[in-house]
Amino acid sequence: MNTLSGNNLISRLLVGVITLTLVIVGFFFLTIALAIGAVVALVFGARLWWTLRKLKKMQASGAVAADAHVVEGDYRIIEHETTVERLPPKL
Repeated sequence: MNTLSGNNLISRLLVGVITLTLVIVGFFFLTIALAIGAVVALVFGARLWWTLRKLKKMQASGAVAADAHVVEGDYRIIEHETTVERLPPKL
């Protein structure tokens, strides 16, 4: 009586296989994306740790000033000779 029951079963099986395949492929893509994200986070964290370690070492050795607003340096005063010649006044 119902001639579509065989067709209906095949279509349901086909949809189920396609759905299962998409779920498995999506799981693998998600796993790869999480692994790449973990590697990027690990590299970023290692770089941050290395930089902070270097700054602490420099600060402990006195290479970095305790007060960041103070600029230290040497200077020399250079005196210029005064010139005797002057420009004529404008009329």
